[in-house]
Amino acid sequence: MTVSVFTLGCKTNLYESGQIIEQLNKAGHRAFNGLRSADVFVLNTCAITKEAEKKSRQAIARARKLNPDCKVIITGCASQKDSGQFADIPNVTLIFGVSNKTQIVKELDGTGKRIADIPSVYEEQGFAAQERTRAFVKIQDGCNNFCSYCIVPYLRGRSRSRKIADIVEEVSKLQSAEAVLIGIDISQFGQDTGESLAQLFTALQPYNIRIRLGSLEARIVTDELLQSLTQVNFCPHFHLSLQSGCDETLKRMNRKYTTAEYMTAVNKIRSVFPYAGITTDVIVGFCGETDVEFNRTCDFIKQVDFADVHVFPFSPREGTAAYNWQDMDSHIKQTRAEELGKIKRQLKFRFAQMFTDKTCSVLAERKRNGFWEGYTREYLRVYFTGECKSNDIVNVKITEPYLDGARGIITSA
Repeated sequence: MTVSVFTLGCKTNLYESGQIIEQLNKAGHRAFNGLRSADVFVLNTCAITKEAEKKSRQAIARARKLNPDCKVIITGCASQKDSGQFADIPNVTLIFGVSNKTQIVKELDGTGKRIADIPSVYEEQGFAAQERTRAFVKIQDGCNNFCSYCIVPYLRGRSRSRKIADIVEEVSKLQSAEAVLIGIDISQFGQDTGESLAQLFTALQPYNIRIRLGSLEARIVTDELLQSLTQVNFCPHFHLSLQSGCDETLKRMNRKYTTAEYMTAVNKIRSVFPYAGITTDVIVGFCGETDVEFNRTCDFIKQVDFADVHVFPFSPREGTAAYNWQDMDSHIKQTRAEELGKIKRQLKFRFAQMFTDKTCSVLAERKRNGFWEGYTREYLRVYFTGECKSNDIVNVKITEPYLDGARGIITSA
């Protein structure tokens, strides 16, 4: 059979789709990423927002247009949250949740629902098919934080960590130039197994592949962690989840740090990795956010001097603590998102400007419109010219800020 696997949502979902594809191909099917004509469509869904759930349902209609006689199998967070929203849609034959997704391979002709209990320990379901120069490697699942706005812990379950030995085995077999260690909250890695991120980095020392981290909580940025990162081929990019730069808002969000503690983590990082790219996520228009609180967030973001900021207007999620709180007018949310967007663009320009006339190591990913595109270790996007091929790591002299990153040219230096 030909099987199209289409993914919505996070990097963890992308990795799990890669596991499904790998198992399908091993079973003799022809499986691939993306919505293209196929006998069976596996839709790996997301439920982080109402819009994400809507897109999950819309993907079914797109699949049916490609093949009116296809079978559609649903899996992921949206079906875990509410399997009924898919049950009566034509062509949907089988519905899984978030657990044991590779079981789909054995049930392509199955019907009904398979919403299994969320496991208490990490499910090892084999390595993922990798099609990128930067490979995702899942090291953890679930979350224990229960932020007041977030549905994910209710859908993904409690944090559970993959064994270091299994992670190292997967990394050792990668053909990609770079491995990104991902999970729902990798900051909680090892809390349930007695292992730690520092021990993981020690175990990865023999491998020359570039190591990049997924999203982190500021609280785990310790001297021990930073020192362990200096011992591997580490890309100094830290995506430190912030959500708000105001302590009062953070408290309502049930975020377990203050802005002072967050800044301490930033300073620790820059004492070891002076040019590190520090990026973050920010929610604007959260319940009760006043003009004063929003302005504090803007000031704090400037103070940290982020390399990039991902801005999201607050979206209530049924089942979370904040769902029944007073929501804010959508116009205010949009206005604040636009204001923060201006700050974001200023900071991105400053970050790119910091590398002007410097020579950086860049992973070449693809070529289009006459430029190669790739990222520095610090996660500065670079558009560059010169001779190379995809998956090469090349030295690029940065000449100027350009578009959403910088422009440069390959150099022998």
